[in-house]
Amino acid sequence: MSKLNNVKAVNQMIRGEHRTQTRKSKGYEKKSIERQVGDTWEDANGQSWVQKNGYKAKVSRLSNIRAVIEQSVCPVCSKHATRFDKQFITREGKCHDCIVKEETLMSCEGYIKKEPIYQQWERNKIKKNVESFLKDASKDVELLKQKFTKSEYVNSDGTIDKWKIPESVKSIEQSIDKQFGDFKDQLLEKLKQGDKNVGIKKTTTE
Repeated sequence: MSKLNNVKAVNQMIRGEHRTQTRKSKGYEKKSIERQVGDTWEDANGQSWVQKNGYKAKVSRLSNIRAVIEQSVCPVCSKHATRFDKQFITREGKCHDCIVKEETLMSCEGYIKKEPIYQQWERNKIKKNVESFLKDASKDVELLKQKFTKSEYVNSDGTIDKWKIPESVKSIEQSIDKQFGDFKDQLLEKLKQGDKNVGIKKTTTE
């Protein structure tokens, strides 16, 4: 009888129907997370990972140091970067000389073709700078609202100071939102009208 049971068990395992294969686990089931290319995360051991196309890769703990070292040389012309160049390499991916050269070539090309090539590039550049500025500013506005609507402060000794807010939280938030909204509308209107001096720092010197 035991031989028959063994044969039956083998046949069940071949078909994937054995009790050890079909038994459901009652313990913890790990949640499946779908990662997108470029996503970064940190595991339980503090190791950082980045999702690549079809695989994941470890992020070196020396990546920040390596990034600083890489900024010492322009990735376009291989020029040894000065302190002035490094800020352009970080932001634009090339040194100041490369940027000036690129802008000069666009100006010459536009002059030959009788087309505003450089002007269009400059407008798009300013537009992107404005959009980036407003995105960062909106985060600062949220922090500002939290600061002005906070009514409790914890001191270093653990005691709590409570402050009476002169206006309602909703009123303060609406006031800050309105001021930022007016500023945003004015900035975008200047951009629409072609005003280059919209308070956004340019990438090159003139």
